[in-house]
Amino acid sequence: MINPSTATVVALFVRVPIPGRVKTRLASHFGADAACTLYRAMVADILSNITACSYPIYLFHDGKDGSELPEGWIAASSRVIPQEGDSIGARMAAAFERCFADGIDQVVLVGSDIPGLDNRLICEASKSLESHDVAIAPAADGGYCLIAAKRGNYKPDVFRDVPWSSDQVLRATLERCRNGNLAVGLLKTLQDIDTIEDLKAYCRESNDEAATTNGCLIAAGFFQRWHPALGPAGQPAAAQFKR
Repeated sequence: MINPSTATVVALFVRVPIPGRVKTRLASHFGADAACTLYRAMVADILSNITACSYPIYLFHDGKDGSELPEGWIAASSRVIPQEGDSIGARMAAAFERCFADGIDQVVLVGSDIPGLDNRLICEASKSLESHDVAIAPAADGGYCLIAAKRGNYKPDVFRDVPWSSDQVLRATLERCRNGNLAVGLLKTLQDIDTIEDLKAYCRESNDEAATTNGCLIAAGFFQRWHPALGPAGQPAAAQFKR
């Protein structure tokens, strides 16, 4: 594993990639194995983009000891840590507190199902903390897919009493920040991938930096079905999709 610096780390939340346990709403459309393959591809791209920023990775997983995680995920990470808490809010708060307890100055926490999350946005989140207390990248469904904070200004209240798994997550979080007098820098809105409609939306506006995800979706025929700029033979009209 890599030794982290004390400046910035990225806290990446992942699920153990077992068919039937990840991306279950997608699995209902094209099977548990295919949904799990897509999830692993998205994580691979996010790990690659974090690495491109040269930030150490704290990998927070939902398993017991990390033994079920792919070796590549572990090798890319500085720390591999089980998530703690009964709700996603409690788990995120615990992750920030763990990172700050290690002497980290600022933490960028991201989810693992956002192929649009590239290295530029991750670096922008860290840069935003130079003039803001919190940086947030909204998700198209009313939540958010990235939240960053500084150690000296961190307030766990931003994760309390939020209606998780609803379209009010971002609104409630911004309200918690206002109540705590925290200045928020809003970043680009991204598409997380939970439903078949999310997947269609991503295929219409894909991210060139998500090479593994794009290759997976091309191999499965999803780009050919849903992207507006395809050639007559069912292949990308231009070399915008990295395989």
